Amino acid sequence: MYELHPYFTNDGSVGLFSPEADDIYHSTYGALSEAYEKFVLPANLENFFANNSEIKVLDICYGIGYNTKSFLNFLIDKKILNIKIKNKNFSNKIFEKFSKKIFYKKQNIDSIHTDNISKTINSETIDIYKIITNDEIYSDNNFIIKNKLEISPDKNTNASIYSNNVSGLNSTCSHLNKKIFIKAIDTDKNLFYLSPFFRQGNKSDKKYNKLDFNYEKISKLLNNDFSHKYKLNPEVNLIILKNIVEKIPEIFEDFDFLNILKSRKYSPFFDRKIKALFWGIKYERGIYRPPEALGAFLHNIYYKYISIRYKKALNSLILNDFIFEPSIEDARTSLKRDENIYNFIFLDAFTPAKCPALWSLEFFKLLFDHLDNNGMILTYSNSSAVRNAMINAGFSVGKIYNPEIDKFTGTIAVKNKSLIKYELSEYDLGLINSRAGIFYRDENLNLPNEAIIEAHKKEIALSDKISSSAFIKNYKKQNKEINQK
Repeated sequence: MYELHPYFTNDGSVGLFSPEADDIYHSTYGALSEAYEKFVLPANLENFFANNSEIKVLDICYGIGYNTKSFLNFLIDKKILNIKIKNKNFSNKIFEKFSKKIFYKKQNIDSIHTDNISKTINSETIDIYKIITNDEIYSDNNFIIKNKLEISPDKNTNASIYSNNVSGLNSTCSHLNKKIFIKAIDTDKNLFYLSPFFRQGNKSDKKYNKLDFNYEKISKLLNNDFSHKYKLNPEVNLIILKNIVEKIPEIFEDFDFLNILKSRKYSPFFDRKIKALFWGIKYERGIYRPPEALGAFLHNIYYKYISIRYKKALNSLILNDFIFEPSIEDARTSLKRDENIYNFIFLDAFTPAKCPALWSLEFFKLLFDHLDNNGMILTYSNSSAVRNAMINAGFSVGKIYNPEIDKFTGTIAVKNKSLIKYELSEYDLGLINSRAGIFYRDENLNLPNEAIIEAHKKEIALSDKISSSAFIKNYKKQNKEINQK
């Protein structure tokens, strides 16, 4: 059975541990903070959107989605994603009223039904209703839902509510005419499915960090001060959930995923409103035929289950020019078929020593073919082998600098050298020319990690390059002599 190893990091976001890689997916100082500071902020997105109307982003090793989430969150916070309502007299307060059900129909438009509850109800469904709607539910052979949601047009308008335009406001979405495409790749389907459900906790939630694994680095850093530096908008997870259930309907029948979502062991790490929304979709989706009606159903269920705060956030779901493409497979295989050219590539694979398949010379050559001439690859890795592979693949390479901690925290690779703000130092270049800079090879882009690691070890053993330790010793000695003069 699939096991999850979650913990709350120091900014409230959820981190994960991988026993297979014996490594953590996210920094303990904050999974969300790391995504912002190593991927989103160095991309200089505001400047990009000042000069471009379209963006394509490739998120390699999506995991539970923090890089994609941070990207969307940044666009929402900076109002790069913007909503304009044509009918300003319409009030969202009508969604707060409870009484008898009312249906509004219009030709060729799906009407909103407020009592489309599954014909088969169980205790879990009842609990969901109590959590989200506070409705009273009575059941014997049949069941009745009291205080049904009334949906009616505003008295001051002629507007009606239709389920396939989400808010029913005769509204349009205008995010400054920006077109956004995100392709997210990961081999772990369960992490993909779970990505919209993880919540952002607070300091008190760290009491749930009952680690079932031994990783000394986590234990130490989790004792650091809590900092809510970045806050994730609720619509971000809703956007991702909507796209995943529409594009990967197998999620509704996946045994491992469903068991994790039901498990009390993991429940502190999940947003119960998003969970309730999912179960509502799962139990009720069978009523809607044909499958194309799922979009209309999603809009119904949003307004039926989600709180007022979430309802306001749902306007951001009307992203006519937003495409999210999940790809659950090896990134090498996926990109061989991919014809897209990307503006930004977030490379967030496990460390090269454990997952060299996504850090090889040949993989960077593949990424070179998929990167725009003014595009940028961003990664947390400072590895000399990675930087050397990038250079040999044709990229100009620089560093990511975090001014708050006064440290270089990652690497960028570009085709346009003018985009590099912090160039590699003499020390960096020296390491690249040492044995530490010997890159991984995967000629046909199909070798398992173990075979790549073994070949890499043999190449290092046969190399006549200076060792990294000898280089560092000589470098320090030379610098000391220079400083003494």
